[in-house]
Amino acid sequence: MTIQCTSRRFLKLTVLAGVLALGGCGLFSTPSQFEPVDLTEYTQTTVPAASWSATIGSGSGVGFAPAVVGDSVYAATPDGSVVKVALSNGAVQWKTSTEKNLSAGVGSDGNIAVVAAGDGTIIALDAAGKKLWTAKASTRVSTPPAVGQGVVVVRADDYRVQGFDAASGELLWNYQRTNAALALRAVTRMIIDKGNVLVAVPSGRLVALDLKTGRLQWDILAGPIRGMTDLDSVTDVVGAPVLVNNGICVATYQGNAGCYTPGRGNAQALWSQPFSSATGVTLNNNSLYATGIHGEVTRMALGNGQQQWVNQVLKNRGLTNAISNGNIVAVGDYEGYIHYLSDADGHLLGRSEFGGESIVSPLTATAQGILVQTGAGNLVMLGVR
Repeated sequence: MTIQCTSRRFLKLTVLAGVLALGGCGLFSTPSQFEPVDLTEYTQTTVPAASWSATIGSGSGVGFAPAVVGDSVYAATPDGSVVKVALSNGAVQWKTSTEKNLSAGVGSDGNIAVVAAGDGTIIALDAAGKKLWTAKASTRVSTPPAVGQGVVVVRADDYRVQGFDAASGELLWNYQRTNAALALRAVTRMIIDKGNVLVAVPSGRLVALDLKTGRLQWDILAGPIRGMTDLDSVTDVVGAPVLVNNGICVATYQGNAGCYTPGRGNAQALWSQPFSSATGVTLNNNSLYATGIHGEVTRMALGNGQQQWVNQVLKNRGLTNAISNGNIVAVGDYEGYIHYLSDADGHLLGRSEFGGESIVSPLTATAQGILVQTGAGNLVMLGVR
């Protein structure tokens, strides 16, 4: 059962166990204080030009994120399209249709590209975009697969994590822990680091699993449960974990933002403070950037989490993650706008519109600029310096 009644927020609560009886969406009716603000007037000083644009397919969703590997970008859309384009100029290197409606993608190591269909089918494409193998996840997948060191890792919506052989699709291992009554379906991504895959699991935890065996290596409690009701107690790690030297920084929904030093079996918090996000944190130089669930864009000091600035002019506009590139911080919203803020103090510099469809895929900082996967199914490179 999926509840999606939070207005224009792209937040889905999935009942993984038990039965929750709701009379329509009355419980989730949206008071005026949660309505998105109108766009404010401002003095426009910066609107980065698009250095290239490429069409992928049609649509978007929380499970879709472009993957940058070397000089190429891999991307997919719900209509079954998968594309590989050149990072430098957007030239299409190959484009294919999986002939299935997709729910997540793309994971790639540069040798294969992996996506997930709505029925839980995992589809691997070879270096030329041809189908290499298919496998079956335990259920629907709403998280982009991760690929590395000869293993494809899939996190299904029941939070079962499975490792498949990248060459053959053979199932190598399963990992699952006890699920909470309610869990979050939001933008989240796995990353591979030092022979492990880092995965968000229920109740605000981030775990590291050995790529070859699936064995638990360490466990971080990043979002302790504070609420009394099932809804108030929902907390999960969101976005992609940020690697910093020997540490890891993450943000959670209804939990904390913080940085940790993992150790065998557990982790030490370098700092942690209350913060609620649906998109996670990103890093540039010595600062972390995050969007809160109410639309605040925040820059925090990497070393201690101290707030350096906060911008609240985009309240309740269903923001993507915030990306810093050069002197600009970019963030997308539910109407298809990209907003540009000053990296120095957070004030609004300009905005661009991309098709009027909700941008829910995470923005990606690259050597060429900021990569945007629009809600209309296009890739756009903003040439920010």
